[in-house]
Amino acid sequence: MRFELDETVRYSQTDGKLRLTVPALLDYFQDVATLQAEEAGVSAAALAKRKLAWFLISWNVEITRLPVHAEKVIAGTFPYYFHSRLGNRNCYLKTPSGEILAKADCLWAMMDREKGRMIPIPDDVAQAYETEEKLPMEYFGRRIDLPEGMTAGEPIAVRAENIDYHGHVNNSQYIHMIRPLLPESISRIRIEYKRQTRLGEWLTPMTKEENGVTFIALCADGEPHVNVEITH
Repeated sequence: MRFELDETVRYSQTDGKLRLTVPALLDYFQDVATLQAEEAGVSAAALAKRKLAWFLISWNVEITRLPVHAEKVIAGTFPYYFHSRLGNRNCYLKTPSGEILAKADCLWAMMDREKGRMIPIPDDVAQAYETEEKLPMEYFGRRIDLPEGMTAGEPIAVRAENIDYHGHVNNSQYIHMIRPLLPESISRIRIEYKRQTRLGEWLTPMTKEENGVTFIALCADGEPHVNVEITH
């Protein structure tokens, strides 16, 4: 079961070259996933009434081309696999003519909001969706291995605008935070979410570039909360 939105790239979503930013691309993907849940009757608010929530575990995003200001695009998504406590979903951005601009694989966990632990996906939640065959792309595991000798940058304060409905930093907000650290050219970005971050915490970015790959870890008290691997 696919869900698609017709969009126009807005000026506020673009960089100094009028291209869609990577954080804005992730926002598109997050928006279509959450709106599909609304349409299916298993929205974030509906799950919260049952003390449940989907938490994002990882992203793997292939970028062929970033669209430019005022370009018409279609953002889409569908789930392709549910297993026990985890759900896999593809997202994509394409032109109205069918050119694929970016595609993504993401992994979600069903959580008990009160106990803060993963639980089996309720049957009615899984059955609210129809799965499809996964997109042709390169698939990876969720874990990112960081290199030795990473360099610490200036700590970043977690502010109210970074916090979402679940009371912690929204998944795409981490990438908004490190946007100045992103390389000019990105063909793939992988993100592993390891720990929740809350209002008032500080995140220290640790970075290193190796063989055309930029690694960034956002850490608090010496522990990585988010690991990022970017292929140029």
